[in-house]
Amino acid sequence: MKPKSFLRKVGFGLRPDEKIPKDPLNWAKSQMNSVPNLIWPGKIYSEQEMLDIRVDFTTQEDKIQKTEKNPATAKVKKNKLYRSSGRRYFESYELAIRHHQAVYGNQPVFERFWHFWGNHFTIIDKNKLATFNTGAMQREQLRTLMTGRFADMVYDMTLTWPMIKSLDNFKSRGPNSEFNVNRRRKNKPEKGLNENHGRELLELHTISPNAGYTQDDVINTANIMTGWGFIGGRKGVEAKKIGYQGSLHEPGTHTVLGKKYKTIGFSAKTKGKNQLRDLVEDLCKSAECRRFISWKLCRHFICDDPKPEMIKMVTDAWENSKGMLPQIHQAVIEATWKFGKSNDKFLSPETWLIQIARMTGADWPGDPKIFEYDFKSKLNYKQKKIKYILAELGHLPFRAKQPNGFPDTKDEWLSQEYLVRRIALINNPIQIGLYRNSLPLIDISKKVVKQNFDEPEKFLKFLNSLELKNEQSKSLISILCSRKVLKA
Repeated sequence: MKPKSFLRKVGFGLRPDEKIPKDPLNWAKSQMNSVPNLIWPGKIYSEQEMLDIRVDFTTQEDKIQKTEKNPATAKVKKNKLYRSSGRRYFESYELAIRHHQAVYGNQPVFERFWHFWGNHFTIIDKNKLATFNTGAMQREQLRTLMTGRFADMVYDMTLTWPMIKSLDNFKSRGPNSEFNVNRRRKNKPEKGLNENHGRELLELHTISPNAGYTQDDVINTANIMTGWGFIGGRKGVEAKKIGYQGSLHEPGTHTVLGKKYKTIGFSAKTKGKNQLRDLVEDLCKSAECRRFISWKLCRHFICDDPKPEMIKMVTDAWENSKGMLPQIHQAVIEATWKFGKSNDKFLSPETWLIQIARMTGADWPGDPKIFEYDFKSKLNYKQKKIKYILAELGHLPFRAKQPNGFPDTKDEWLSQEYLVRRIALINNPIQIGLYRNSLPLIDISKKVVKQNFDEPEKFLKFLNSLELKNEQSKSLISILCSRKVLKA
């Protein structure tokens, strides 16, 4: 594959000040061996800090709802709370960190894979998770898991606070658990099994329906997952931490895909605790899992309909490395280098936005000082801009409506409406900071072409014709919304 096309296919293209790597393939592969430090110069809130902020917000919001009977007064108090808690701030702040890393960082290929895994382990848009939790979890936990085993990534992501909350596993109770046995004895209504998390573990995160699992397999996976939820802490779900509670677990042996998972442990509190780890290990070792995840990675980076020979490169690396993610990622990169020339990929809106910002040298997402917030003021336009533009493009990465995440194929993104929105954005380049660039737009366009296109001559000829016709204002749209840029 030609080098500049490859750099846009696995990364976000070259900044105006970057030199093309002498060995693009090994340059890209080397990025997967280590987790780059976050380069955001401002304050970075830890996941625990965000959980604490969420607890305080929820407690105060509940108090207002319960005690304030006057709707007008309640609205004033809520608006004050929204500012003091960052209710309307934190999502833009997390997006700014994410985009700053992609535009200005030196391991853009790693960042592309990070975005892929964030969508793979989607936290759906509910319960204010996008505001307080999803971004922090992805940068603090998910990133650190990308240099280990896939099985460890699945297990740890399964037990993150946002995932347990999003898929309601904290509500799940084994039908014959100690908890429900006691409730029956006291003539209290039982609490039932919740299948959401178990189903998504099979369907979306590991083996896919192609493995031929049944509804019984889903139920038994849910049985295995009972007991995992929120424990300890102050009263109320919001203040609790992730842990295991044996009294909620469905006792006994549970069979998934023909394998029996026995209840083992040293006490009533820990019996059944290891069933989930054993199940995840077996799912991730299966050929069905290797094929599904490898297919999904190839679909993201190479083309919408990956061929068997592409997928085989990744599954072979998976098998040889026993599921080590750096080797899996590097195989995806090698497959992209080998097959990318004859296959293109329509970019999702967020990837396209980051790519044009990186290639043009745009001031995006803006000076990090913009995102210094006093938790008293109303958010200004610059602070809200990143979220507003992504919403206009239809791709707020922390707000997927379904647990299968945002779409990853051309058919879902290549519509007249979404193309018009991209054109409208480029037609007003001040929104992405291009008026901060000292060059005229025609010169920015020429530099993008020279820096990021392998065969720039015909594009430069076209730009020169615009210049002769005094139609320089059309240059940026002509390049950034061209097939060459929309499709990597």
